[in-house]
Amino acid sequence: MITNTRRQTFTTLSRSDIIPLLNASLAALVECQHEIDRLNVYPVPDGDTGTNMVLTMKSVRDEAVKVGDTSIKELAKAVIYGSLIGARGNSGVILSQIIRGALERIEKHNEITSEVIIEALINGAEVAYQAVKKPVEGTMLTVIKDMARAAESLLGKEIEPADLIGYVVEEGNKSVERTPDLLPILKESGVVDAGGYGLVVMMKGILSALKGVRLDSDAIKGANSLTVNEENIEYAYCAEFILKSGGIDMEDLENRLYHLGDSVLVVGMPELTKVHVHTNDPGKVLQIATELGLISEVQINNIIEQSVARAQALREEGRVLEETGIGIVAVSSGGGISEILLSLGVSVIVNGGQSMNLSTADLVRAVNNVPNSEVIILPNNKNVILSAQQVVGLTEKTVMVIPTRSIPEAFSALLAFDGEAPLDKNVEMMIDKCGEVKTGEVAHAIRDSENGSFMKDDFIGLYNDEIKVSGSDLLQVTTGLLEEMIDDGDEVVTVLAGNQVSEDQVERLVDMIEDKFSDLDIDVHIGGQPIYSFIISVE
Repeated sequence: MITNTRRQTFTTLSRSDIIPLLNASLAALVECQHEIDRLNVYPVPDGDTGTNMVLTMKSVRDEAVKVGDTSIKELAKAVIYGSLIGARGNSGVILSQIIRGALERIEKHNEITSEVIIEALINGAEVAYQAVKKPVEGTMLTVIKDMARAAESLLGKEIEPADLIGYVVEEGNKSVERTPDLLPILKESGVVDAGGYGLVVMMKGILSALKGVRLDSDAIKGANSLTVNEENIEYAYCAEFILKSGGIDMEDLENRLYHLGDSVLVVGMPELTKVHVHTNDPGKVLQIATELGLISEVQINNIIEQSVARAQALREEGRVLEETGIGIVAVSSGGGISEILLSLGVSVIVNGGQSMNLSTADLVRAVNNVPNSEVIILPNNKNVILSAQQVVGLTEKTVMVIPTRSIPEAFSALLAFDGEAPLDKNVEMMIDKCGEVKTGEVAHAIRDSENGSFMKDDFIGLYNDEIKVSGSDLLQVTTGLLEEMIDDGDEVVTVLAGNQVSEDQVERLVDMIEDKFSDLDIDVHIGGQPIYSFIISVE
């Protein structure tokens, strides 16, 4: 949907045209948001490029509207500020720099001619490239550069703004279609670059407004068949925030953050800085920032969970959905756990667990997204069981709940599932099986114990809802908990490592378990769950 469209051509734009054109670009993005999200595989396949570009542009639009009827210069400052504070994700931050570069040229003029637009595009590309310490070709950087070069080729020629933008869109399309040849991961996944695609969509929205006609929203052809690749994601978190200070050394901060991750962007001004980084230690990133000034607009997203959700959605799109058989909905609290649940036959994952208060509505929505008429729910947490049981009768589907209180119980229940058996028989077998597994959990204590047996921030090991062991050493507490859990006849220990545990700690734990329990089989996975350093099952 395009707002404030025109029906005549014109040679210049004025201050009053800027907000309608911002609205037009935003509307086009919103219309294509899902498509842009599903194309997103670089720098990580977290499926949020379209969403991040939309959120960034909404902030731009909102700040522009706030300033009211003022000069182009003041409006440009508001747009630049809105893009900075509203920038979301890698794509949003780069988009904010394109906008900044463009508006730094536009604000110098009282009217916007084709020549000014060309200057704006050229500077937008230059500022965006300068913002990225390690530019990668085949991304939205390449696309804005190619669009700017296309515009530059028209310098000195008499051309209407609409015709100029039309040519830029045409060349932008070609640039996006070339991105798989420049970035191998795009070709492997059967996609074009999501951010570049988003830029063309935005320009096409502006073109629609300039021409006063609705243009098709399919900016790029031939990008409908996607391959779902299993990605090895090195850094689990996307951390971003605004840093307000007395003036920082932006290059020094950027260098410090590169020691903690990648996709580092430090943009804006020394006094008002937008920071974005992919890292395994968001706490350390925030610590560095708070030593320099005040932080706000903090966003920390789990890239692994986002990637799993994107892969699941793409598999759903490509799957021939059957109404017969039994579907399974499971609650998960970590990316690695979600991957295991999906591999064991779960149809739909609901992100939640101990760290999220799931409502019955969340579970009803998930059940309705399963194509099957019969559905089993695995709540996987004692606090979610009641919400799950309330789903029964709130949907037209036949729903039954296996009252799993932990992820290990869910794994055992899924191993007992028989796709050929009727629903009631499956429920009976799954309940019996999940009752055979013993579950232990290791976490930080959030307060001192009343009897003085442990202190706040000590590690505690829980089994059967009781604290069995505590101490300051994570691995000692974990092996101590296993000693409490293991009986004669037990054969297998499964360990799920949380998102705060290092690879070295996992390896050391395996060695310690093998030394203490040499006759047991040990199975270790990166669960990625919050709160619990380790979730352990014994069977």
